[in-house]
Amino acid sequence: MNNKIIVSLIILIVLCTCGTLTVLAGLFLVSRAPFAIPSAVVETLPPSEMEADTLPPQPLHTPLPAKSGNDSVSSLPVELALAMDEIQLQVSDIRGLQADQSFTRALLTESDLQHKVETEFFEDYSADDAEEDVLVLSKLGLLPEGFDILGLYKNLYAEQIAGYYDSETKEMYVVQGEGFTGIERMTYAHEYTHTLQDQAYDLEKGLKINEDYCENETEYCSAVTALVEGDAVFTEQEWLLKHGSEQDQQEIQDFYLSYSSPVFDTAPMYLQKDFLFPYLYGLEFVYSLNDRGGYTLVNQAFQNPPVTTEQILHPDKYPAEKPVEVSLPDIQSALPETWKMIDENELGEWYSYLVLAHGREKKYSLPETTARTAAAGWGGDRYALFADPTAKETVFILRTEWDTENDALEFLSAMKQYGENRWGDPVSKDNRSILWTDTTDGSVNLSRNGSTTTWLIVPDETIWQTMQTILPDSLTQ
Repeated sequence: MNNKIIVSLIILIVLCTCGTLTVLAGLFLVSRAPFAIPSAVVETLPPSEMEADTLPPQPLHTPLPAKSGNDSVSSLPVELALAMDEIQLQVSDIRGLQADQSFTRALLTESDLQHKVETEFFEDYSADDAEEDVLVLSKLGLLPEGFDILGLYKNLYAEQIAGYYDSETKEMYVVQGEGFTGIERMTYAHEYTHTLQDQAYDLEKGLKINEDYCENETEYCSAVTALVEGDAVFTEQEWLLKHGSEQDQQEIQDFYLSYSSPVFDTAPMYLQKDFLFPYLYGLEFVYSLNDRGGYTLVNQAFQNPPVTTEQILHPDKYPAEKPVEVSLPDIQSALPETWKMIDENELGEWYSYLVLAHGREKKYSLPETTARTAAAGWGGDRYALFADPTAKETVFILRTEWDTENDALEFLSAMKQYGENRWGDPVSKDNRSILWTDTTDGSVNLSRNGSTTTWLIVPDETIWQTMQTILPDSLTQ
């Protein structure tokens, strides 16, 4: 997993808000997935070939002194530097935060970006790491076994990144096309918001959006990512509405008339949805806060951040509803010594929904309303995946605590429908347990004990019998 947290990769999405063309430019702090994937991932825009009377691409590094909107030793043309300074003042005024520390601002060309994707973004994310991630995703029914997720990420980054902020190096980049047009100006407003957030709240240490913490606390980091992203998108929209010129609006509109994203558009559907999560749902979360208390309430959220995707999806559950801590039995000791644990983490409400609604095959997927309703009673969970030395045999377990027994029943009912779509008719079923045997995944059991559900996948009868001794109250006997 990449040990350098890149705090902002831009995603640009066309939205229509109140009749006005609005573009979201976003950040991707860390992987939102409940397992290790590279920290610098996400959708964005490639440089465009717009016809505009603008400046040509500029050199990379441009230091910006503390407490100043001007460059001291700058390789940027004066006109461009002044345009950036003006946006900084406007964003700072909108957001109510001031920059009092130095940072670096720079422009990237397409070739600069491609070089960074190839040499920096994945330097600590190996093929073995990617294979282990795919093992988890395949058991969840989201990806086929052997899927080239590393190749997809590289292609996606090269296609989509429009800018990013690196909270470790305090560097802010905007990918430039034909010049500093409406797209670049909007992206700059978004990225500068992240700079202000970092200086005010310390993204890595204060909000704990760092590699070590997020590797084991994915739900927390997913929620905080959505807060930070939603704030930046909201502020960017405010900037575009208050300070964006007619030329900015026209250039943005022209850009999207010719924009295409074949890599993103052909990515697995769950990945498309997941990449958008911090932008779209983060924005809704911040809208909710702003409606109730303006930026004062948003600032309070940075001091007392959301901790689950459930709180992001249901702002009314923030901050009162905390996740239930769920523990798993000692499965490792019951397996052969050569087996190892591949991953252990939380799935969360968001991924519970993705599993039900956006499986790797359309036939797995439940209707949107059914999936959302079934996942909405989530209270807390824990999953683990174990594998033999060849990684051909695996044991997967997910234990979820639901808000009520009815919520658990609702999830079990949805999983029964999902399981029939994926594995066919079960060999036994009632309102406490559902069992499939001799499937392509082995034996699969979904069970309920009160408000707790357990999902277990094992490769053969021997391990199935062992699991029955470890989980006597959870499995079909």
